[in-house]
Amino acid sequence: MTAPADSRKGEADVSRLLISAERLLVNEAAEKLKERLIPREAIDLNYLSVYGWDAQLGPVLEFLQTMPFLADRRLLVIREIQEFSDWKKLLEYIKDPNPLSFLLLTSSEMDKKSAVYRSLSGLMEVSELRRPYGKALAGWVVKRFRSAGKEISPELAGMLVEISGTALGTLAMEVEKVSLFAGDRDTITRDDLNASLPGGVETVFSFLDALGEGKKSQAVVCLKRLLESGAPPGFLVYMTAAHYRKLMVGKELVGTGLRPAQAAVKVGIRYPNLQEKFVRQLRRAKERDLEEDLKSLSVCDRNLKTGSLPDRVLMDKLLLDLLA
Repeated sequence: MTAPADSRKGEADVSRLLISAERLLVNEAAEKLKERLIPREAIDLNYLSVYGWDAQLGPVLEFLQTMPFLADRRLLVIREIQEFSDWKKLLEYIKDPNPLSFLLLTSSEMDKKSAVYRSLSGLMEVSELRRPYGKALAGWVVKRFRSAGKEISPELAGMLVEISGTALGTLAMEVEKVSLFAGDRDTITRDDLNASLPGGVETVFSFLDALGEGKKSQAVVCLKRLLESGAPPGFLVYMTAAHYRKLMVGKELVGTGLRPAQAAVKVGIRYPNLQEKFVRQLRRAKERDLEEDLKSLSVCDRNLKTGSLPDRVLMDKLLLDLLA
């Protein structure tokens, strides 16, 4: 959080600039602020959210200057403030605001050297919400489950990150889905993760391991099981490409002098049982082959989206290319 640079910013809690590339963090921060400022029954009369490219100065100022109705405060959210063409004229209001209205400005890509940032940061509190990475991301998943009344081990949380990727919005949906599968039980198990994904988590990892270790028959069996259980082909291509990119980065890190186990940690493989498998695959992989495999994955992804051939035909061809 950026400390106030102007004494006027500390006089009243009436405005804030929120910067984050993660939409989930922005949405949840705005929702918490709304819950704090406005009673639920009065939200429709005292809350407005607009995007910078749609916002018009007149209605914005009219909303901010209007007294709250059946509530103590009003809240206006302008998302992507850098796209608001009249932001300079809005500065006059920010310098002399209505103390009963709160103005929340958000941005997913604010340039700190820009005129809009320099002007706004001199007049209001600035908060930056950053996406957690590595172990911190698994910790975020653990906390997310805990807020839903569930407990999950760091290892299983890490597996969920491996499967779902690092986008917080996607992870939040997966946490909700797995929690529903768990029902009344307080602790999330490996079976819950398996049940939440068509084909199961274990089968996905077995498929990736079989590809990485060149085990053709195991890869064929796993792919068949995943597709027949309803796993989306696009998801499998995404997971495979992500795994191969980690192997590519790992090879580059080993080339700089790191040991394979250190490279595994660097690319985000932090759990011992997963590290051992990754190290074996890293020693087997060749950079030139990985480059060709990533090209094959890109072609398959494009063909899946255009529907040039049946999904099963495309996935079988991809498997042959990767195991050639």
